[in-house]
This record gives sequence, C-alpha cells and structure tokens, in this order.
Amino acid sequence: MKTKQEILEELKTELLRIGSTNQRDYDLLKKKGQVFSTTICRRLKLSWPEVVNQTGLKFFYIDRIRKK
Repeated sequence: MKTKQEILEELKTELLRIGSTNQRDYDLLKKKGQVFSTTICRRLKLSWPEVVNQTGLKFFYIDRIRKK
C-alpha cells in the first residue's frame, strides 16, 4: 500500500493535469488506474476539501465550455 505522501503527490499531479480540484471532475477525468476520490478519502480518513488542502493546492475550478 502507498504511503500518505505518495497518494497526495500522485493526486496533486493528477489534479494539476485535469485543471480542477473539484471532486466530480477528478472522478470523471482521472487517468485509468487512478483510484476514485472516495477511496482516497477513505484511505486518508479525510474529507475531499481536506485532502485537496493536504496536497498544497487551493480549491480551484476551471469552467469548461462545451461546444455542441
């Protein structure tokens, strides 16, 4: 099992790649093989906002304009 620090480092990298710290965005846009946000929260025994804060990122959300 990965350490807390390894989980947070991987999560930070993935959140920066996605461009959002929104839990829904993470679950929808995470790479294959990455665990769901609920699993991360359970392993670290923290809420999603607390997990994001532990990564050193502040909450940010970039609106994506979807063209039809």
